[in-house]
Amino acid sequence: MTIRRSRLAGTAAVLGLAALAVVPVAQASSAAGAASTPEARALALMPAKIKAGFDVRIAYRRYALCAASNITPSRKKTTINGKQYTVGTGLCPIVKGWTVYNKSLQGTSPTVKGNSTIWSSFGNPATYPQYSAESGWTVAAATPRTYTVGDAPNEGMANFWGFPCAVSTPVTINGTKYPMAMCAGPLMENIDNRPVSDGVTGFTNAATSATIPVGLAKIATGPLAGMETFFLNPFVGTLDAS
Repeated sequence: MTIRRSRLAGTAAVLGLAALAVVPVAQASSAAGAASTPEARALALMPAKIKAGFDVRIAYRRYALCAASNITPSRKKTTINGKQYTVGTGLCPIVKGWTVYNKSLQGTSPTVKGNSTIWSSFGNPATYPQYSAESGWTVAAATPRTYTVGDAPNEGMANFWGFPCAVSTPVTINGTKYPMAMCAGPLMENIDNRPVSDGVTGFTNAATSATIPVGLAKIATGPLAGMETFFLNPFVGTLDAS
């Protein structure tokens, strides 16, 4: 799907007008400094309660791209707009470029503190590091696919759009080091911050072997209805750093 910059700006303005009450959340917790592992540090950043509004914006900046990541569930829970979800963690490459984000979750610039934390977000770099059980870490273009969301292995879903991450150890792929972040996010919760039901169509860039793929579910109502393809791979061939 080709979307011009002017159209994106217009879309953001329309969605901004349709936004719910905006309450910035997900700021870094001081407890993160005491956590010993990347997973524990990411979980420590995740608020126990989030009131998520909806205010879609675009920006050019660094962010953690979890679109092809494999997520592992934890014992932690978070409540988003009154609904409780299990929190998962996953390793995501840090990239720089155009990103589409929800201002009610992360603001106009990251409010997580210092160089040790970063936000997860969506974008579409030409290539980025991706992991699969079959091939390990590779650098490749996004490969979107659809699947049916369910409770069987490899059929769940995780939303990692606008949640906090702890900067982690870089991954070396073919002699090049790529920056990474360990991110946290809710399971079975969609990008419109509503619960996802079994049986709906899911969209992801993750490998079919992913335990819980990061993605989004088909949106039937609300301001994002029908925009799944855009959020899965935004800015295709339309934006650069100029």
